[in-house]
Amino acid sequence: MRSAHDRQRPRGGGLRGGLLRVALVLAITAGLLAVAEGGTRIVLRLRTGVWPHTWASRIRAQQDAALRLYRRHPYLETAPREGARVHAFGKQASFNALGYRSPERPLARPPAALRILCAGGSTTFDLLAASDDRTWPWRLEQRLRRQRPGVEVWNAGFPGWTSLESLISLALRDVDLGPALVVVYQGDNDLQPGGYQPFDRQYEHGHAELTLQPLGFDRPPLPWRARSVLLERLAAAWARPGDPWSSLDPRQPRHPRLAPGAAGTFARNLRSLAAVARAHGARVALVTQTIRIRRRQQADDLKYLAQWLPGLVPAAAPGELEQLNAALRGMHGEEGVQVVDAAAQVGWQDEDFGDPLHFSDRGSERFADYLATALALPAAAPASGLAAGGGAQVDEAIDRRELVAQQRHVHGLEPHRHAGAGDAGERRIEARQLAVQLHGVRQQARP
Repeated sequence: MRSAHDRQRPRGGGLRGGLLRVALVLAITAGLLAVAEGGTRIVLRLRTGVWPHTWASRIRAQQDAALRLYRRHPYLETAPREGARVHAFGKQASFNALGYRSPERPLARPPAALRILCAGGSTTFDLLAASDDRTWPWRLEQRLRRQRPGVEVWNAGFPGWTSLESLISLALRDVDLGPALVVVYQGDNDLQPGGYQPFDRQYEHGHAELTLQPLGFDRPPLPWRARSVLLERLAAAWARPGDPWSSLDPRQPRHPRLAPGAAGTFARNLRSLAAVARAHGARVALVTQTIRIRRRQQADDLKYLAQWLPGLVPAAAPGELEQLNAALRGMHGEEGVQVVDAAAQVGWQDEDFGDPLHFSDRGSERFADYLATALALPAAAPASGLAAGGGAQVDEAIDRRELVAQQRHVHGLEPHRHAGAGDAGERRIEARQLAVQLHGVRQQARP
């Protein structure tokens, strides 16, 4: 029988004792895991000579290094960080002071220079190139200079950009370089918003929110399990084969075809880009793209496509890209447009790609060789753009026009209007056109 003393003992004591035992078990378990984690790291350190890190930790460190190349942008979402230079993932990459993966050059185009702008995403940036001088735009310049010594090729590609961002970049900054030719290598990134349903013609949904984390923006902290070498080893030992992409984005259903309207929107963006280029005196070369699922790396390539194109069935991506290529080919013969059908004419092989989207070193070299012969180079540089000395001539023309207006007002020839926003803008445009024309006449008059 229980004594009177036992009957008077508070019942909470048993609960507290149970909690203490649970806490003790958890503490012992945590201690054992910490010892096992530390032991695993020490053993690997003795075997390899370096302290081990998980795959996720290594990738995060490399992403942190690569992030120094990029910055947020109010109109482009993400953009080059001007003057940045990094070493990450075993490669070197940099942007010059103007934000292009090209040699340092002034904004103002030298009078004798013929500038070619290469627009696109990471396939134009040439993501897998070991260094800047191994990218295909850099190599293209070397080949074209054998024909035209004054050629400058500017790499305006940026990872994640679609035809929409290339259009905005051309209007906001690229035209100031005064390119005579704009080479557009786009398509695979447009599959990302094109696979999202319901389709968003402005690319806000299914694209804009997906471009940040791959570049290193807006990333959540790594969970503790992603930092544990022990858990990573155990997971690798107990892994079971299965669908490599089904769990990557379970919220987004996958579709075997592009959304209705995706190809038309792609063509709309390219026509707008061509119109902007044409307004500034430049021609456009539209180059078809290829997605290559390599035979020996098929599983890895499908997983790669699944991560980058969450709205599409990965195996369907190459065929759906052909829809966009067909839209591009449909622009053949339009004013100021050349279609360069690399997808059909080069004869790509698995060895030309380092993943399903990006060139290997051999692929970059073959692409540069192909473009060097396929591109129709303009006979001369356009009159638009900021040519060398053009800025000073424009300012001089504006000041001269304003002085003449004041003199006419003093002599009673016409009322003088002070420069309002609209008037100043109109005079600046007219003066710039006049200065460009004068500059062109002077260039032609030179021996």
